[in-house]
Amino acid sequence: MAEAQQLVDICREYLVGLLMEIARKDLPKVVENAKRNAEMAAYFTHCQLQPVHQILTLRTAVNLFFKLKQMKTCASFCKRLLELGPKAEVAAQIRKVLAVAEKEPNDTHELQYDEHNPFVVCSRKFKPLYRGKPQVKCPFCGASYSPDITGEICDVCQVAEVGRDATGLKICTIQSGR
Repeated sequence: MAEAQQLVDICREYLVGLLMEIARKDLPKVVENAKRNAEMAAYFTHCQLQPVHQILTLRTAVNLFFKLKQMKTCASFCKRLLELGPKAEVAAQIRKVLAVAEKEPNDTHELQYDEHNPFVVCSRKFKPLYRGKPQVKCPFCGASYSPDITGEICDVCQVAEVGRDATGLKICTIQSGR
C-alpha cells in the first residue's frame, strides 16, 4: 500500500512539472515573459524527479538564467547540477558556465523565486507556495494549490475537488482463498 501511494506521489511530481513546462513553453516569446519563463524553469527544478530528469530541468534553468544575467542564481543551479554527477561533457560545459557566473555573482532582475525557502508549486498558477503560507490540496493525488482554487477540479489528476474534505485514495489488499 505504501508503494501505491509512492507511485501516486511520483506521478504527481512529474505531472505538475510537465504541466508547468507546457505552460512555460506556451508563453509568448516576448521580452516581457523572460522573467516568468525563468521563474517557471526554476520551479521545475524543485519537482522531485529522477536524477537524470532533474539534470534536464537544471540545464534548462542554467541556460535561461544565464541569458537573463541572473548569475548568482545561475551559479547555484550549476552547483546543484554538478552534484548530480552528469556526463563528462555536460559537466565540462556547466563548469565553464559556473566560472563565468561566479565572476559577477549578481542577479539583475528581481524574480519570484527564493531557492532557500522551501516551497511547493501551485499546480494551476505555477507559483511558489512557501512553507507556512496557506495552501489547499487535492485529496486524491495531493497536488498543492493556492486557497482561491478551492472547490475546483484538480488539474493534475482531474479526479477530485481541490480542498475538499475527502478520504482520498484508499488501497486495500484482497486475498482470495484459491
